[in-house]
Amino acid sequence: MNSFLDNLNTREKNLIFVALFLVIIAVLFISIRSTVENLNFSSKQLEKAKSDYEYVVAKAELLSNATISKPSNIEEIELFIDNLFPESISDLVIVEKDSSLIVSFKTNNLKESISISDEIAFKLGRELNNISYSKNEQDSITKLVFN
Repeated sequence: MNSFLDNLNTREKNLIFVALFLVIIAVLFISIRSTVENLNFSSKQLEKAKSDYEYVVAKAELLSNATISKPSNIEEIELFIDNLFPESISDLVIVEKDSSLIVSFKTNNLKESISISDEIAFKLGRELNNISYSKNEQDSITKLVFN
């Protein structure tokens, strides 16, 4: 290899060194560009993950604020349920009997009763002991018993 370089004149040697220098610069440029693109992509993913996290945290805080604490009285619970489902339920009756809370209401259909029962149980944050659904011609009657 050394004899090959010795046989070349200075102009040819300079051209080879310049070409090698340009190839090295091109490789460095391509690798730096790839690294910067990966960094930008990772930054966008991080921003999206932060945004998603903040959205979930905000919804969780909103949801936790929407629940009612256990020692609430019957009037507060009734007002809370009325505000939650203003047009969906009728004939709401809440009774406290032997350290149990009994919530009974009517809805238009059984599917609505089930979804509202699930929502009430979740929002009240109490242990649900018994659920009973009954259907008559016009509406569905639901009774929930909590500890």
